Amino acid sequence: MVIRFSPFLCYLIGMEKRKLGQSGMYVSAIGLGTWGIGGPPFWSQREETTSVATIQRAVDLGVNLIDTAPAYGFGLSEELVGRAIATRRDEVVIATKCGLRWKGASLKDIYKDLSPGSICQEVEDSLRRLKTDRIDLYQVHWPDQKTPVESFMTSLALLKAQGKILNIGVSNFDTAMAQKAAQYAPVVSIQPKYNLLEREIESNLLPYCQQNQVSALVYSPLASGMLTGKYSADTLLTDWRGKGNMGIFNKDIFPAAMAKVEKLKRFAEERNTPLAHLALRWVLSRPGVTCALVGCNSPEQVEQNVAAMEMSFSPGEMESLTALVS
Repeated sequence: MVIRFSPFLCYLIGMEKRKLGQSGMYVSAIGLGTWGIGGPPFWSQREETTSVATIQRAVDLGVNLIDTAPAYGFGLSEELVGRAIATRRDEVVIATKCGLRWKGASLKDIYKDLSPGSICQEVEDSLRRLKTDRIDLYQVHWPDQKTPVESFMTSLALLKAQGKILNIGVSNFDTAMAQKAAQYAPVVSIQPKYNLLEREIESNLLPYCQQNQVSALVYSPLASGMLTGKYSADTLLTDWRGKGNMGIFNKDIFPAAMAKVEKLKRFAEERNTPLAHLALRWVLSRPGVTCALVGCNSPEQVEQNVAAMEMSFSPGEMESLTALVS
């Protein structure tokens, strides 16, 4: 049974907030991911005023976690976040990252570097672009095999002691590496990919988060658009998804994934609800998940995704949804 709350009631109640690990911060169940607004090299160029309006609309609707990274548009995403929240800094939890640097403005120019000197430079650059004096959640973007875990975690602990960052998180870490990182400094969150179609983290990482009070801030909860129901097996995608060599869009995986999406679309149609809302509520119902980071290209998309919080699905429906794609 689908229960729909009126938008007015949701406005009065406010966006659901969940505790960020063992920190004293609370973050909205839906967070705003800003990979897309950075534009190239992964996405098409976006209109900057629309991107700023998108961020501001998210904050208007109670989304307080804004997730960005220097590598998103080679600094542009951070700049747009800084512009959007300039007069609303205390309303948001800013999450950004370190460890991906670049030598030029193309994908092949991006490289990993978690050396102490690089981290120190990156945090200063991010503070400048974001126009803030502190970063609420500073995350290691990707593991760097060249730099020992003890080295980069010690660097992050020093930045925390200096007050430049308030909490430490990691992104794209497996369970073993997350455990190792936590030996050197408190880690409040892990950012992995997770959605109805990509569920690898259920076996180890999510149980680890539960057992250790670490927040899972999951990205790609809509599988980069596949779980919106907008695409079919014949859809021509002109960005990174259309190359047929990355993630679930790999040409060897994509057909089977789309077959599952068709089943999910029928499930959503039977309940007269958007597939995206079902997918988001499913992710947020999973044990260990604190927040679903959703990318939005316009204020209207923010409104559509936040509307998922206006709905409630029975445990039986969530179990049926899980079984449908198992």
